[in-house]
Amino acid sequence: MSRSEQQISSSSSEDSRGVVDKLMDNISKIMTLLLFCSIAYGANLAIQHLDKPITKVSIEGAFKYIDHQQLVTLVNSQMNGGFITIDLKALQNVLHQHPWVADVSVQRQWPTYLKINVIEEVPIARWGGDAFLNRLGDKLIIEDNSHLANLPLMTAEFGSASEVMKQYQRLTDLLLPTGLKLSKLKLDRLGAWRIETSSGIQLILGRNQVGEKIRRLVLVWETDLSHQSSKIKTIDLRYPNGLAVSWKNRKSVAAIELNDKSDELRKVTIIHG
Repeated sequence: MSRSEQQISSSSSEDSRGVVDKLMDNISKIMTLLLFCSIAYGANLAIQHLDKPITKVSIEGAFKYIDHQQLVTLVNSQMNGGFITIDLKALQNVLHQHPWVADVSVQRQWPTYLKINVIEEVPIARWGGDAFLNRLGDKLIIEDNSHLANLPLMTAEFGSASEVMKQYQRLTDLLLPTGLKLSKLKLDRLGAWRIETSSGIQLILGRNQVGEKIRRLVLVWETDLSHQSSKIKTIDLRYPNGLAVSWKNRKSVAAIELNDKSDELRKVTIIHG
């Protein structure tokens, strides 16, 4: 066989192998497609079989402010689909929009049961006349907040609700040694803080070094003021090393100076009052 005949024979063999390879590749693709279609069809049949109507829904949680019937109404508005096809994310989002819902989880329980767990918001303080603040300082509007009348009242002409809540939590902790409970906290347009306690004592804090001023008050309270608390009207803490006390039914003012040479500020001198 001549060289040219050998080349022609080799080329023909390669062409034949190429046709076979392409044919096998096409068959493989067809088989894969058929397999995929079979799986999809089977999955669809399985979903149809398992997607039974939901027969039971439980809404669980410790509710003090939430109206349970409102939650039931919200859940019913989202009951589209069966056990498998119901959109749990959409249901969760709708419930989360309720102003008293802090968090919510929704779970399927075989075979036709939905379990909903709701965590209620905890109101920490009133905000103005028509809202409350949670622990994060989120402001939530409530149409009727008359049942929150016993909570501390926060107001601000300057700054944000979250800033006021952070200051409230800080001041509450700092005042613990005195036994004074904060009932009102105000931040005015100049950025100055003012407190009213549940016993009626007003604390004027000003703008700066608020924490240091409260610590100073705690020291003086323990050493001199606690036994006179029923007589105190106002305590002005806007002094660098002391404070001024005004009394109920009296015009006199007691100015108290702290020894600034003591790191613990334990020495107290009553200048006049």
